[in-house]
Amino acid sequence: MQRRGSENLRHFLLPGFCAGLTTFSAVAGLTLEPNEGGQLFLFHNVIFSMFIILLVLPIARKVIPVRS
Repeated sequence: MQRRGSENLRHFLLPGFCAGLTTFSAVAGLTLEPNEGGQLFLFHNVIFSMFIILLVLPIARKVIPVRS
């Protein structure tokens, strides 16, 4: 975020990062419930998250210009 985007964009995206930390703790808690399919939940969560990253990262690199 230092080289890309504007300050307004950083203020928009950083709270999302912090919210992601709380989501991670919720995922960790749900993974510990083996009766609820915790391992399968974790597997699906990781696979779908990686897919979304692979999908969005090239788009973000085209849309957000590099500052010099």
